[in-house]
Amino acid sequence: MSADARRTQDQHPALGTTLPPLSLVGPDGRRRGLHEVIAGRAAVVHFMRSATCPACLAHAAQVQRMHDAGELGGAAFLLLAPGTAAEAATAAERAARRAPLAEVWATGDHGDAGLRKVALLQHSGTFVLDARGVVRSARTSALPVSSFSADEVRTALSPAPAA
Repeated sequence: MSADARRTQDQHPALGTTLPPLSLVGPDGRRRGLHEVIAGRAAVVHFMRSATCPACLAHAAQVQRMHDAGELGGAAFLLLAPGTAAEAATAAERAARRAPLAEVWATGDHGDAGLRKVALLQHSGTFVLDARGVVRSARTSALPVSSFSADEVRTALSPAPAA
């Protein structure tokens, strides 16, 4: 098992590491691995507090606007709800109008990605991955309104300046 896969519940993936090999379930019950879904693409991955979290859905709408403005540079957008296929279906239904770009899945438990529950509040977070799956930006919080920064996403997706 890699060091990246051995995270504790109190530790989300750090910059320069990779997200663990999460097992995802789609709204239709289909199962795939996170790295299989990303498939070598840069990606914005948002872990929702719940399938119905209004702040998380607002973040998804913001990512959609960024995509529409050409700011994602072709990066995939994954919206991950905690729970089962039923939660993935609920999140997909709620995101469909506001963020049709979103590829919606459920993780079972965000704790596998180091996003824990504190006092019954599921931490949410946004990770930007490069095409190799390396974390270029990570923002997490127990308060969903603090788990996303459009500026951080833009910066992480910007091409590195030539040396």
